[in-house]
Amino acid sequence: MKRKNLLVFLTAACLFGCQQQDNLQDPSKEAIDFSTSIDNQSITDLLTRNSAALSLPVKNSFSTGDVISMSVSNQDYLPFALGVDSQTWDEIDTDVESVTFYAHYPELTDEAATRALGKRYRSIKGGKEHLFGIAQAIRGTKNVALKFKRMTVPVILLDEDGRPYNGKASIKLRLRNRGIQDLFNGKVELDKSAEAEDINIKKVSDGELTNLIPQETIKAGEVIGEVSIEGEKQEIVANQDVEVSAGNAIVMRFARNRVIFDGHTPLRR
Repeated sequence: MKRKNLLVFLTAACLFGCQQQDNLQDPSKEAIDFSTSIDNQSITDLLTRNSAALSLPVKNSFSTGDVISMSVSNQDYLPFALGVDSQTWDEIDTDVESVTFYAHYPELTDEAATRALGKRYRSIKGGKEHLFGIAQAIRGTKNVALKFKRMTVPVILLDEDGRPYNGKASIKLRLRNRGIQDLFNGKVELDKSAEAEDINIKKVSDGELTNLIPQETIKAGEVIGEVSIEGEKQEIVANQDVEVSAGNAIVMRFARNRVIFDGHTPLRR
């Protein structure tokens, strides 16, 4: 009797061990190793041009625990905590060999997470940074690299020496500040029905940069904002055309009673 029980136990243990080994050898049951990168070239170029060696409060890289919304092969977006959550190929409901991953940061709201033609677009307000990432991989691949790009336009305030501006002046740009985002590809376009409004431009010391909605070229001669210093207000007028496009950061620098826009485009006050 004891021998029979022992034999049954050994058989069950062997089967369990074999099943575990099969699972380990099956790539579809292994967790995918996700890596992330963010395209920071435009910010690097601007800081180089302005001789500003500083740390900026923008998303330069992702940390463990950061939550993105990720879609696989056109399925709905689901929250995914980087370095915490895991996903296997076995859990992905698709039979195609070449699989595309899409990701939004920050995490999408529940209303925007459904990936369907009827819910492809959403309205967003300027101010916050928005990133969109994409990756393509062959089914069963161990490593998947999500490459993110900026969908909005960060504004960086510097002084005439290329350091973060911490003076008394407050800066407002008067631009349209609402956009329409395509949730399929992350692209943000100006909502042309939006009215121009005052946008407070944050300083680096605030711990967060103001992000603009990409929009039409600002034409030379346009009044695009004001500088307020100790109760005195002066207009900011563009003296040449200026582009405000996704992923291209803008530097506004105070220099000898002038505001230099984008490192090379002067504005007069």
